[in-house]
Amino acid sequence: MRKNVCLMVALTVFLVAASINSDAQDPGPDSILLKNGSTPLPFTHRKHQNLQSSECFHCHAANKWKIDDWGKEVAHAMCISCHDLNEKGPITCKDCHK
Repeated sequence: MRKNVCLMVALTVFLVAASINSDAQDPGPDSILLKNGSTPLPFTHRKHQNLQSSECFHCHAANKWKIDDWGKEVAHAMCISCHDLNEKGPITCKDCHK
C-alpha cells in the first residue's frame, strides 16, 4: 500500500513538472504591439517574461496566451500596478499615450 502511494505521488510530481516544462518551452514572441487607442504600443514581451522568471501566470490565465478583455482598464490595472510596485517602467499617461 505504501509503495503504491509513493508511486502515485512520484507520478503526479513528474506529470506536473512535465506540464510546467512544456509551457516554458514556448517563450512566445520577443515583442508584440498592444492595443493602445489608435496607436499600438510596442511591448517587450521577452524582457517582461525574464523579469517575471518566466512565470506566465503573472499576466496570463492558465493556458490562455491572449489576455482577456485587453483594454484601458486591464492595462492600467496590470501594467501600472506592476510598474509602480517595481518602481520602473511607464506610469504616467504620457509615458504610453503619445
